[in-house]
Amino acid sequence: MSALSPSRQTLLLFLLALAVLLPGIWEATGLTGKDEFFLGLRTPMEMIEGNHWLVPFLDGAPRIRKPPLLYWLGRASFEAFGISLVTARLVGVLFAALLIVSTAGIARRLTGKAETGWLAGCILLGCLGMATEGRRFMLDMPVAALSAAAFWAALVWLERRRSGWLTLATLLLVAGFLTKGPIVALVFGAGCLALLFSGRLRVAELRPHGLLLLGHGLLGALLALPWFFIVRALYPEAANQVLTDELESRQFFNLSPGIVLGLLNIALPWAFVFIVSAWKLRQEHGTSRITLLWFLASFLPFLFIKSFDRYLIGSLVPLAIFLAVALPQLRTRWPFRLGALLALLLGGGLAGFAFWFQLGGWYWLILPAAYLAWAWWQRRALGHTLAAPVLFWIAVLWGVFPAIGVNAVPSAVVELGRAQPVAMFDGPQPAMLPILSRQTHRHYARLDQFDLAEISAGKTPVFVEDKDLPAFHAAVNNAGYRATPRGSYQTLASHGSGLRFARVGAQSADWQAALTSRSLAPLLTTVHWFEIDKP
Repeated sequence: MSALSPSRQTLLLFLLALAVLLPGIWEATGLTGKDEFFLGLRTPMEMIEGNHWLVPFLDGAPRIRKPPLLYWLGRASFEAFGISLVTARLVGVLFAALLIVSTAGIARRLTGKAETGWLAGCILLGCLGMATEGRRFMLDMPVAALSAAAFWAALVWLERRRSGWLTLATLLLVAGFLTKGPIVALVFGAGCLALLFSGRLRVAELRPHGLLLLGHGLLGALLALPWFFIVRALYPEAANQVLTDELESRQFFNLSPGIVLGLLNIALPWAFVFIVSAWKLRQEHGTSRITLLWFLASFLPFLFIKSFDRYLIGSLVPLAIFLAVALPQLRTRWPFRLGALLALLLGGGLAGFAFWFQLGGWYWLILPAAYLAWAWWQRRALGHTLAAPVLFWIAVLWGVFPAIGVNAVPSAVVELGRAQPVAMFDGPQPAMLPILSRQTHRHYARLDQFDLAEISAGKTPVFVEDKDLPAFHAAVNNAGYRATPRGSYQTLASHGSGLRFARVGAQSADWQAALTSRSLAPLLTTVHWFEIDKP
C-alpha cells in the first residue's frame, strides 16, 4: 500500500471503512443505546414533524442540551432519503470513515511514510469502539472525526503555510463545536500539546503568524457562538437549566478509574498490544513520543469526570498511530494472544447465548473466530493481523448480536405506531418503535392531569414497561383517570448499555432458571399498553 499516492490511499481507506461499517446498520435489533433510540433518532423526526430547523425539538420542548449540527444532518438525511435506521446511521458511518482517513493522514504527516498511514487506519478500523460507535447515530464519533480532521488540516498548514488549510481546520473545529461543544478541542488540542512538549513544534515558529491565527480564532468564534446566543435569548430559563444540569452530570474532579476498563473495551483487541508497546518504547523519541504524549493528553482528563467508554473514541487516534509505528518492533506474542482471547470471550459469549436459547446467528462467528485465533496466536503476515479483528467484529455486530432480538417490536405494535400517535411512559419502551413507525411519538417522564387530558382526548395508547407500572397507575389514579389494558408483549430490552438487555431486577436465580430451562422467559421485559379515559 506504500506505493499508493496519499489521495488514492485516502480514497481506498474511506471505501474500506464504508464496506466494514455499513453491514448491519439496518438491523432494528442491532446494538443501540438510549442516547441513540431515545434522543438521536427521535429528534430529527420531531424537527420534521414540527418544521423546526434552527433549534431542534424533542417531546415538545427545545432540545438544547447538545448543539444542533448532528440533528440538522439527521433531518437533512431523512428529508433526502426517507426516515429509516439506514438513513440515520449512514451519517454516523460517514463520520467514522472520516475519522479513519484523518488518522491515516495524520500518521503520514508525522512519519512521512504512506505505509504507516495505512497501518494506522486499519488498526483503528479493527478496534471494538470503531465497530460499535461507527454504526450508531450518536455524537461521539462525529465530534472525534471533526477534531481529528482539523488536526490533520493544521499539520498540512504547518508544513505548507497556506492559509486555506488553516481555514479548513477552523471550519472543522466550528463544525465539531456545533456538534458537541468544547469537547471538540480535546483531540485537536491534545495533538497540539504533544507537538509542543515533544519539540516538534515551537511557539517561536508561530509568532510570525500571530495575526493570521488570531483572525482565524475570531472567525471560529463568529461562526460557532451565534447559535448559542440565539438559544439563550429565545429560551433563557431552559438554557440556564441545561448549563446547571451539564455541570452536575459531568461530576468534574471526581476520580473515575473505571475509564481504564473503558479503554480496554473500546480498543479491544489492540489494547494490550498498545500497553506493552507503550512501556517498551516509553524512552523513544520522534513519532512514538509525540503519539504517546498525545494519547495521554486526550485520555487523562476522563479520569476526573464522569465518563462513558464512547467518550474515548478520540483517544484511539493517537493509539492507532503509535501502534502503526511500534508494531514492526514488537516481537512478543502474549499481548496479541490476550487481546484475542478477550475478544473471543466477548463474541463467543454472545454466540453461546444465541446458540443456547436457539436464536440463530451464532454460526456467523465460527470462521471469523477461528481466523482471529489463527492470525493472532502465532506471528502471521501483517495483513492477517489487521484483517482478523475487522472481520470478527463484523460477524459479531451484523450476524450474532441482531439475532438475539434485543428491542424487538412485534409487527402489530409497529402497525399501531404507524396508524396513530402513541405515548411512552418513562422507560422508554418500545425503544425502536419511533424509527420503525417513522413517527416520533411522545415520551412522558411523568404524567399530570393536563398530559392525561390530552392523551384521553386523542385516545392515545400509552406504553409502559412493567417496572414502571406502579408509578404509572399512581399518576393516573391521582389525576382521576382510568387506565384500561389493551395489550402487552415481551422482549429483551436495552437498559443503559447495549449489552444490558435482561429485565430490570433480574437476579442470578433468574439467569440460572433461564439457562436451565433454555427459555428466555425469566429475562424478558414485559411492555404493556393502556387506553386512558375518565371513569
